[in-house]
Amino acid sequence: MQILVLDEWLPSMLNSGKSIRSFRLLAPLAKKHRITYLAHLDSAGQAENIRRMEDAGFEVICVPRPKIYASVPSILLGAIPSLLNPLPISVRRHFSANYVHALQNVVREKTFDLVHIEWTHYAIYGQFLSQLPQFIGTHNVEYLSWSRFAKTTKNPAKFLLGLHESRKMYRFEKEIYRNTNYLSTVSEEDAQLIRQEFGVDNLCIIPNGVDISYYDAVPNNPQPDRIVYCGSMDAAINQDAVLWFIKEIFPRILRKKPKTMFTVIGRYPPKWLLKFQSDRITFTGSVADVREPLKKAMLEVVPLRIGGGSRLKILEAFAAGIPVVSTTLGAEGLKVTANQNLVLADTPTTFAEHCIELLNDTEQRSQLIKAGRQLVDEKYDLSQISPLVETAWNRTLELTN
Repeated sequence: MQILVLDEWLPSMLNSGKSIRSFRLLAPLAKKHRITYLAHLDSAGQAENIRRMEDAGFEVICVPRPKIYASVPSILLGAIPSLLNPLPISVRRHFSANYVHALQNVVREKTFDLVHIEWTHYAIYGQFLSQLPQFIGTHNVEYLSWSRFAKTTKNPAKFLLGLHESRKMYRFEKEIYRNTNYLSTVSEEDAQLIRQEFGVDNLCIIPNGVDISYYDAVPNNPQPDRIVYCGSMDAAINQDAVLWFIKEIFPRILRKKPKTMFTVIGRYPPKWLLKFQSDRITFTGSVADVREPLKKAMLEVVPLRIGGGSRLKILEAFAAGIPVVSTTLGAEGLKVTANQNLVLADTPTTFAEHCIELLNDTEQRSQLIKAGRQLVDEKYDLSQISPLVETAWNRTLELTN
């Protein structure tokens, strides 16, 4: 097949859960099909990322990206002129005339069987695709993330932003899901929500997964009392999780274990969050290989309070042999069992207590590591999941013939 993929950036960067999922799922298929990847430019290692994509078999087209509002304060300021616009700011901030121009050129010059939209926000470009069959690979139910953002903040401006954007995103998702030919979700929970809220049945589930051999290639080197969080730090859901951990949970851990180190692995941490750096708290920023800092940890924390989909960061930790303490929401969408594959906690006190317990208990850590690895072996190995994308493409074409 000849496939056109629309995405935010080149996934070969492997510096966020989304990019890791996209690259690992689509790269095996690039060896079987002609896949043209259209994405915005990213200044960080762009030439190297293009080379990786081309080496994997993709044809790459990149265009300059618009200004991206990365922090919550900048999003708040950017929301002011968007109040009367029907599109959510998270959709508008990724829209560019350069992208439209490149898209129109490529569909005029090349023949495609299908367009694969690899992020809900980029479905806005579907209006420029004429009669080409369209498949959307969703990563979350996006309106739900904004709704949860509103519920967790105590800031009135952020509450109003979350409420306003969740309503806009709900209307946006309802329209695009009903008008696309076929779509996928990452979990049964998301699939049920889309069916119930939007009345859409033309969907399938393509869960998150991990390339286990990728993590096995680097040995574990756990440092005493080292805790990590792994996530793209230009995302509000990760910023909220880290801030909550630093302010509410980590001080409780330090009172019992004062030598504990907390490392945040993830690109583009905002300046307001970097102010919390200390001799106990470190932000790595972008890293060439996430396995190196990840495998120095004795424990990974996933203190998420907002978001949707399913958590690739938990599967990565399982594959890397790192035990996990997570909120219930943080483990949402995964077929995990509390106290078997990971530990769940939803209050600062219980979260801190479980972290302290695991840092002190070698046997419990070993049991969690073994069970986590078994789970990814059985249910989340990408070699079993990647073919589901090809099946979804075929189903999209069946529905349009």
